[in-house]
Amino acid sequence: MAVALLVLGFATLAFLRSSQKDGAFARVTVDGEVYGTYSLAEDRTVDVVTSYGHNVLCIEGGKVWVSEADCPNHDCVEKGAIAKTGQIILCLPHKLSVTVVNEGEEAPDAISY
Repeated sequence: MAVALLVLGFATLAFLRSSQKDGAFARVTVDGEVYGTYSLAEDRTVDVVTSYGHNVLCIEGGKVWVSEADCPNHDCVEKGAIAKTGQIILCLPHKLSVTVVNEGEEAPDAISY
C-alpha cells in the first residue's frame, strides 16, 4: 500500500511538472503594482529599486532569478532560476514578486501551498 502511494505521488508530480510550459516573460510587481514585464528571450540585468529596497534580477538563457537583494533573509536569492509559466519568486520584505507568464496571461491573484 505504501509503495503504491509513493508511486502515485511521484506520477502526479511528474504530470504537474510536464504540464508547465516554458514562459516568455517575467512580470515583476511591487506591492501589487506592475513594475515591469521583461522578455525571457533577451538576456539582461534589471535593477528593481523601490522605497522597500533593492533587488537585482538576471535574465539569461530563458530563465530569470534574483542575483542580489538587500533584504535581511535572502529567500528570493536562494529560490534560484525559474522559467516555467506560473513559477514565482517572492521577496516579502520588499513586496516584490516575479512571475513567469506567456503573452496575454495574467499572473495568478493568489496561490496557496
